[in-house]
Amino acid sequence: MIKVAIVDDNEFFLQEMKQAVEGCGEFTEGMVCDTYSGGTDFLQADNGEYQLVILDMQMEGKSGYETAQKLRERDDFAVIAFVSGVILPKPEHFKVQPYRYLMKNSDADERLRDIEELLRETKRRNLSEMAEVVFDGEAWRIPVRSILYIEKVKRGSLLTVEDGSADGMKNLRSNEKLEKWYVQLCTQGFEYAHTSYIVNLRAVTKIVKNELTMINGDKLGISRTCSSKFHQSFSEYFHKKYKRGNKE
Repeated sequence: MIKVAIVDDNEFFLQEMKQAVEGCGEFTEGMVCDTYSGGTDFLQADNGEYQLVILDMQMEGKSGYETAQKLRERDDFAVIAFVSGVILPKPEHFKVQPYRYLMKNSDADERLRDIEELLRETKRRNLSEMAEVVFDGEAWRIPVRSILYIEKVKRGSLLTVEDGSADGMKNLRSNEKLEKWYVQLCTQGFEYAHTSYIVNLRAVTKIVKNELTMINGDKLGISRTCSSKFHQSFSEYFHKKYKRGNKE
């Protein structure tokens, strides 16, 4: 599934772009395309993570570049495209790693080609980071990003995943032990919050004292044993410091 966000304060162009994106038949199966009228609305929305974000450069309030900067603080994977009617790319714009720069005055055919290329790149990136989950003769291939956390259980481990990533199933059993999952995923933003589970740092929405909240609403404790390493990894992953609400 590809989740797309289009952010533009021009309602007419917003709907025009939405129709163009949803008109790309090759990619529409399972696609979700949401629209936002401003950068602040987009950043404050609680709709999960998007694999493709199309940002208008000129908007009231937060500009497209400012919105992209904030997005990159929590997501270094999403494909970003800037759209503008007058602003040309500047060197600082590439600090947020945009994949494409679109002009609003392009003709319909050119715009369609650009959108198809964006969706193709988005699909390629998501397919390149897949995890194989095997248990008692059943096998699944799911995006690593869709894994929220993995728990140690008898005879292997239990994965909690995002809705839609495994045919509606929220949990998948795995023959692999938790330790092996950590070796595989530690370079992709997973860390021990407890000796019995690892979490996807990208999927953490809130940390208060020794409790964290995941994007699906699940609350998990942070053990004293893992606390220091977990907080360090969380801070390093998002390239910023944050205040901790407890003292060890």
